[in-house]
Amino acid sequence: MTAALVWFALALAALGHGFLWSGIVNRLHGWGAPRPLIKSLTLLCLAGLLGMPALIAWHELKANATPFDPFATRDWASAYLWLCLLIGAMSLIVKPWVESRRYDRTVLKNWTADRRHAAKALGGKPLLGFKAKLLGSLPGNEALTVSVDRKQLAIPRLPAELEGLTIAHISDLHMTGDIGREYYSYLVRQVNDLRPDVIAITGDIIENQACRPWLEATLGQLCAPLGVYFILGNHDAFIDTAETRAALTDAGLTCLSGRWLRADWNGAAVTLGGNELPWLRPSPELAELPPRHAGEPEFRLVLCHSPDQFAWSQRADADLSLAGHTHGGQVQLPLLGIIASPSLHGTRYACGVFRRGATVMHVTRGVSGETPLRWRCPPEVALLELIGESG
Repeated sequence: MTAALVWFALALAALGHGFLWSGIVNRLHGWGAPRPLIKSLTLLCLAGLLGMPALIAWHELKANATPFDPFATRDWASAYLWLCLLIGAMSLIVKPWVESRRYDRTVLKNWTADRRHAAKALGGKPLLGFKAKLLGSLPGNEALTVSVDRKQLAIPRLPAELEGLTIAHISDLHMTGDIGREYYSYLVRQVNDLRPDVIAITGDIIENQACRPWLEATLGQLCAPLGVYFILGNHDAFIDTAETRAALTDAGLTCLSGRWLRADWNGAAVTLGGNELPWLRPSPELAELPPRHAGEPEFRLVLCHSPDQFAWSQRADADLSLAGHTHGGQVQLPLLGIIASPSLHGTRYACGVFRRGATVMHVTRGVSGETPLRWRCPPEVALLELIGESG
């Protein structure tokens, strides 16, 4: 290789090296293994991310090859570089393809976004503690810039009685104490101002015992004529989940964790379910689902914390699946897009609107995060308007 080609190949291999290790970490965090094990394996991946370039540089310096061409040798370093080069080249093809399929336009008929600045409305940044304040001071951090996204979704088997039904979908509040209670009260006001028919919360609500009194004062104020429904997520398991479910239920919300619930919305039969897998079990038993009957329209809505449960949603014959967990990646880089997404599918379902057969899945970017840092990926309050396919 010429010197210029060698350096170009190294740049592409460096890109592939980053995607390789970040892809492994993404999939680790979509796995329902014990948290200490996931943390340990993540540290090993970090060691690989930082250590492999150093090892290869040391190997090449030791070899003292002239001219410099680490791809030319037949050893472990060259093999690893060729692997990373292949991954880097493939990523330049695959990632644009993934992004082009993030919002299924056969389902998403209309979409408007209205960005609102929570800090301005609250008279200051509601950030507590050194870490949160430091991150909040970073240029471009959108952690407190809430995007109210109105999306019109075409649902294949939507009963006529539910034409125009609106669902406010929020997720991943992450009440850790890093962001003050007033931010969550602000979010509740944004949701209530939309006047949705239904409100759905898809987990990762609270992970700090000290924040438990906030639940009644914040989520307890949500209002929707057809109900406010919730499930929990993996971060909710950091504290007692039974207490959290009880507090939210006492505040007037309906828990769908691991069960089916029958309801009547505007004269239409509705079945709701909640799936918190792989972290919290059980999921609703598919065998307990009543069969659909011809001529009797039914709407099935499932709340899943992870979009990895898309296949389960299909097996449940759901019309609409709502998920969170992945936060839209929190940081979306120019050209490279989403890098971090805790999912067995990597960044595929980090956010967006997807369809498999008659099942539609909406994955929200969430409204917060364990780390209050977002760039080119603002928190999302989603208002979903459902229409039939012919609408």
